[in-house]
Amino acid sequence: MTWTSFFKVSRPPTLMATVVPLFIGGALAIISGHFSLWAWVDILLIAFLMQIGANMLNEYFDYTRGLDDEQSLGIGGIIVSGAVPARVVWVWALAIYGLALVLGLILVAFRGPLLLAMGLLGIMAGFIYTGTSHPVSSTPFGEFLVAIIMGPIEVLSTQFAAADVITANGFWLSIPVGLSVATILLANNLRDYTKDLKHGRRTLPIVLGRHRGFIALNVLVGVVFLWVSAMALLGMLPTTALLIWLALPIAVKSLASLRQTEMLPKAVPIAGRIHVLVGILLTIGLLL
Repeated sequence: MTWTSFFKVSRPPTLMATVVPLFIGGALAIISGHFSLWAWVDILLIAFLMQIGANMLNEYFDYTRGLDDEQSLGIGGIIVSGAVPARVVWVWALAIYGLALVLGLILVAFRGPLLLAMGLLGIMAGFIYTGTSHPVSSTPFGEFLVAIIMGPIEVLSTQFAAADVITANGFWLSIPVGLSVATILLANNLRDYTKDLKHGRRTLPIVLGRHRGFIALNVLVGVVFLWVSAMALLGMLPTTALLIWLALPIAVKSLASLRQTEMLPKAVPIAGRIHVLVGILLTIGLLL
């Protein structure tokens, strides 16, 4: 596999979904007073590797199921184009997960088996999401799985790795973070509505209907703002966490643009932009 092919199948924009839980977990570790920079960098690399591995598995399994072709949006396209054999992508995915496991074992040596269990849950989720005979990605529960793994699991494992502690406030904050990541998958499934319906998939927008799927996307984004605000007003977070409201005008305008059919191909970057902006403002708010 060439570097160009690796870059394409890694899908760097999707890594932004991972950045936010790692930043929030790191900020929680810093305010706990026991931040370890090397441990945070280690788990950041692990998270990136696991996301890349998941992207490769998704590319491989969607190809083998006949879901992708050269016109498909949001894929690396290195298999359908014939640039890289499917088997090679499969082997690379396993190798990437293996490297993540090695880096994880370094942290486990310092933090204990709880971190190993959380890491294995993340790896298992990657296979369950797309690699089984009945993948979660083809069901209405994909967003739920992503919210759990990239919310509580990823945020709390980052806090634990970097500070050797897991706090109750960290758990409650990890929930809206996970929901924020789930909005990106929901946007992806809204974009792929027609293709998924053709292939018999039962994603959340197909079960709800496209119109209700858009409503669900707006509701999820709204819940993220309200959840974080409630935590700040209850004294569980510093009041500076309310900085996230600076992102509201962009969020409202961006979501409104998706009502136009021609904007659907851009649904994922639009949701991703909201996720990253809210995540950065929340990180700043936690650290001020």
